[in-house]
Amino acid sequence: MMKDILTTANAAELLGVSVRTAQLWVESGQLPSWKTPGGHRRIPRQAVMDLIEDTPQEPVTLAAHAVILAGSGRGQAWQKVGLPGSGLLVFVEEDADVFLERIDLAPPTLMILEDAQDAERKKLATKLGSDARYRQTLVIAMTERSIEPSAVRGAKRAQLQMLPNVAATSGSVIDYLKGTQQEVGDLPSFGVPWNEKARLEAVKRSALVGSEADSRFDRLVRLAAYVTKAPIAMFTLIMKDQQWFKSRVGFDAENTSRDWAFCNETLVANEFTVVEDLTRDETYKKNPTLEEPYGFRFYAGAPVRDPLGFALGSVCVIDVVPRVLKDEERDALITIADAISNLIRLMVLDAGEEQGRLPPALDLMPLNT
Repeated sequence: MMKDILTTANAAELLGVSVRTAQLWVESGQLPSWKTPGGHRRIPRQAVMDLIEDTPQEPVTLAAHAVILAGSGRGQAWQKVGLPGSGLLVFVEEDADVFLERIDLAPPTLMILEDAQDAERKKLATKLGSDARYRQTLVIAMTERSIEPSAVRGAKRAQLQMLPNVAATSGSVIDYLKGTQQEVGDLPSFGVPWNEKARLEAVKRSALVGSEADSRFDRLVRLAAYVTKAPIAMFTLIMKDQQWFKSRVGFDAENTSRDWAFCNETLVANEFTVVEDLTRDETYKKNPTLEEPYGFRFYAGAPVRDPLGFALGSVCVIDVVPRVLKDEERDALITIADAISNLIRLMVLDAGEEQGRLPPALDLMPLNT
């Protein structure tokens, strides 16, 4: 019975507002309540749920993060396996307090809680599932027992089985994500990450596509060509059907079809990508840029991200001969991609200051690794 009765602080947490705001709603009668003999205010849970349902909700800005509360001793395996193809930056914690600190920075796109059959973790999963701050976050509770498909609890809340093998567990999560993937149009001939719809919105939000030349980006792209001694270097932005070059060296066209884009593979991998000989990779066998007049043979690219961690495109270098990238060249490309990502962060910050507000999560974006 007590679970149907809330304190003002409990109600504020469910509503995603400050305690003071909840108090004002109580005082105005918007939230019905009563006082206990000891003078403490109590609120019916159903009244809070009715208010949530009736109140227009502002859209939540999600970070391109998956935060995993791993089972005991499984964190390192999760770090290694990750969630390939999701388009999400994966953060793994085994300590619940550290996990809560991580998700408090900004609502992540995905939360996974292993060992959710444990009493404390079950309580945490329930709490997060009803927290208005995470209403757009997909929360997956994973338990050791077998789960029937009917145990899925809605579009943003699910329960899956935690398998003994972490790689198999990750695979089951990926399969579930694919089943929830929103269509982004006709099935393309190239791969797309699970979060493609949100990623495309991030590209649009950046306002970089079609923008005027910027010497700050140009200098960094020239530096990429110089440190790798590559004839071609680019900062690319990947759109729905095209890749557009914000800055380029050694290539005349302003854009190409996305199915020509080597950077699309960097986007899907969501990490630094090297192809030492493009002719030996089945993925690129039919790519027209391997033929004349291009004759491309080598590619290396590092993701460029917005402040919320979405991969907008990449900094890449291309050569007409197969080659092996040196460690210092790899490090230089990653550093240049980080510099461009941080430049985008500053541009977003400046735009927010001009509009009298600061965009969320400016310090969330981790550097490439």
